[in-house]
Amino acid sequence: MKYRNGLVKKAAALLMSAVLVGANAAPVRAAETTDLNLTKTGAIKLTLMDTDGVTVTGGAVTIYEVAKLTLDDGDMAYVFTDDFADCTVTLDVTDTTLAASLVSYMDGLLITGMEKEVSTNGMVCFTDLELGLYLVAQTTESAEYETISPFVVTLPVEEDSVWVYTVNASPKVGAVTLTLEEPEPETPAEEVYEEPETPVLPQTGISETALPQTGQLNWPLPILGIGGLLLLTVGFYLKNEERKSGYYAL
Repeated sequence: MKYRNGLVKKAAALLMSAVLVGANAAPVRAAETTDLNLTKTGAIKLTLMDTDGVTVTGGAVTIYEVAKLTLDDGDMAYVFTDDFADCTVTLDVTDTTLAASLVSYMDGLLITGMEKEVSTNGMVCFTDLELGLYLVAQTTESAEYETISPFVVTLPVEEDSVWVYTVNASPKVGAVTLTLEEPEPETPAEEVYEEPETPVLPQTGISETALPQTGQLNWPLPILGIGGLLLLTVGFYLKNEERKSGYYAL
């Protein structure tokens, strides 16, 4: 009897363990596509932040509607918009290279999107959006920052088995690495010929108008002048005497 009771207890314990394991292994219920409301609109709200978690202001962000959301036999499906009608990229939202592939497709094409400037609090908000897949890219960089890497957003998104029609994202921007520019070599100035300056002679104490002293004596000049005058006077006197003497002789 005791042996039988022991078997019953062991069986009950095994059954309880199996129930607990089964409960833990049961998958979380996914949001049903039947709960989707395709008539609703969505929103994408972005907050630009740097790698230190500081909000970044300035610049502009543009979103491009790549595909519209539809239901195909109860399954979600994306159909390219007219701007991407010729795109051959597979719309796999789990592909990390999807955004880069879409950017490459857009290169050289005139595809316009919806652009908005980044506010002073680092936020950009796009509302009244049709459900579908969007490409987000920064078309104008913020001052002293690099542009964010392009990424894709689907509207709506599933969170905790519920469809959420407003997506909040905080893309990171990297600071620009400043590089010092080498100064341009200075253009040599044209050589201008200048006449050499006349050397200045040292001062000698002699006036510019003064004649140089050569040792000439000036004191005999008055004596010579007086002597010459006396000689003229004597000659004149003698000449008169000769005339008188000749007159009387006649």
